[in-house]
Amino acid sequence: MKIVSFVLSALLITFYGCGIYTFNGSSLPADLKTVDIPLFLNKSMEPNVADEITQELNKQVLSGNLLRIVSKRGDATISGTITFYENKAYAFSTTEVRQVDVDQYKVTINADVEFYDNKKNKELYKGTIVGEGIYNFKTETEIVGRQMAEKDVVKRVLENSVQSW
Repeated sequence: MKIVSFVLSALLITFYGCGIYTFNGSSLPADLKTVDIPLFLNKSMEPNVADEITQELNKQVLSGNLLRIVSKRGDATISGTITFYENKAYAFSTTEVRQVDVDQYKVTINADVEFYDNKKNKELYKGTIVGEGIYNFKTETEIVGRQMAEKDVVKRVLENSVQSW
């Protein structure tokens, strides 16, 4: 009976403890207090996508209170290049007359990103981020999918740079 109680208690603590864990950013290197985020470059054929991702990244960094954004060289830099943009049919359905309809489209955005520690002259993260946004073609426009994909890119940039610490 004691073993069953112990096992149940251990499981409860494990599940409850996992449920209350949150990231607070405290593991970011202590010497990094500021970040500059230069305008991402755009090598895709889609206009304004780099501007919009840079703006969203600034907004999310500010709201996260992890680093203070500065206009000149910060303790760290998050930079990137948008390398790919695609809006492609994603999900299909067929009608009674054997016609194929597109139900959903998927916007995909790729970005090469670098998170650099300017104090230690050291790369902290470098890689390709892929963001996706799926939207209902019958009720939404490409803009909705694009915004979802841009937010997904930003979320992944933060996960792989600032929040990975």
